Amino acid sequence: MLYDRRRVSARAPVRVSFVGGGTDFPDFFRDGRTGHVVSAAVDLYCYVDLKDMFDANVRVHHARIETEPTASRITHPYARTALEAHGLFRGVELVITSDVMTTGSGLGASSSVMAALTCAARGLRGDPELSPAELAQTTYRLETEAGTVGGLQDQYATAFGGINSITLSEEGVAVRPLKLAEETIREMGDRMLLVYTNLSRQHNEIQTQLRERITEGDSTRYLDAILQLSYQFLEELERPSVDFGVLAQILDESWARKRELTDAVSNPYVDQLYALLRQHGVIGAKLLGAGGGGFILAIAEAGAQEAVMHRLYPNFIALTIRPTDEGARIVWRNT
Repeated sequence: MLYDRRRVSARAPVRVSFVGGGTDFPDFFRDGRTGHVVSAAVDLYCYVDLKDMFDANVRVHHARIETEPTASRITHPYARTALEAHGLFRGVELVITSDVMTTGSGLGASSSVMAALTCAARGLRGDPELSPAELAQTTYRLETEAGTVGGLQDQYATAFGGINSITLSEEGVAVRPLKLAEETIREMGDRMLLVYTNLSRQHNEIQTQLRERITEGDSTRYLDAILQLSYQFLEELERPSVDFGVLAQILDESWARKRELTDAVSNPYVDQLYALLRQHGVIGAKLLGAGGGGFILAIAEAGAQEAVMHRLYPNFIALTIRPTDEGARIVWRNT
């Protein structure tokens, strides 16, 4: 690649999965079954900056800096996989950053990184933009090639943006953007918090355990219960006047069912934090992602969001979030 100073910057939102996680595993929605997830892209992002290098090396900045003669020798699995998949074997420099950590958050940040990598790599090559569905499919394929075990909701959440009802079956994935009342969206921002547990989880280990439980068939009743809760959450969320107490109750019930899937989902530390949140103005909560650590999604009592944040600080960091309609995209380019 000649050094012509091409540069592309891309970003992709992370997501919060309200209810339905686990039913997005292909092992679940087979043999005529259907999975369903309600999720929202939120205003926390993963960022990728990709440009030509002045020499033939490949340099990747993440938790550390790698400089190698070819992309195949880069140890960061997502960077290596994305660069090789797009024929960017030499002469590029890549920077990966995020508003939260890119692994172990429970926010689908890994998929956000791969989606942003795909947007940036295609932009640097001059390839046409993919549709959100195409980007989600490509992201899932590349994540699988990079060795990630997981379901299918994260890729669609970050590619489409917005608040979505995602239905999964052997026929494919259907994404229905939700057109919610403005008051509902405002109240989501005013009452929802992401609380960091101070623990980073082992994503692949927990996802592998869950996949084994699904394959063995002994988790079906728990996932069926979570599936029904996802439809109840959707029904309440689409009402003209939403009862956030009902949403909080469904989150609690979903978390209870999720804890029954595998022992790795929770631990005494997380359970104690959950109890602490309930003592300080939170009316419903669940640990996001595969479990074991990362962020808890919490719904506070009306008007109590700021008080909850102050009561938790400095032992625990709580972040305010708002849904965003923006999906993964290129935000700047000179190509």
